[in-house]
Amino acid sequence: LNLQSIVGQSPELVATTIEEQTALMSIANGAYYGLDKIGSRVWEIIAQPRAISAVVDQLLTEFEVDRPTCEQHVMGFLQKLAESDLLSVQ
Repeated sequence: LNLQSIVGQSPELVATTIEEQTALMSIANGAYYGLDKIGSRVWEIIAQPRAISAVVDQLLTEFEVDRPTCEQHVMGFLQKLAESDLLSVQ
């Protein structure tokens, strides 16, 4: 993954949001995952596939964080999603 990678939600998931937190269930592996407020927001943003740089740009308008920190956290989060087959990468 890099900032130009186009990412989206995996179609193999069932998701629900409860009080700013998202619960995901992977149909493929039968596992459950929980996302905190910021992870849930990233999940909402990638409902439509977009470049990781666009995800970072959106988060910078919503949260008080500097670009390098935001990029680092978003890349790490999305990498974990990809490793768990929760992310569609184009």
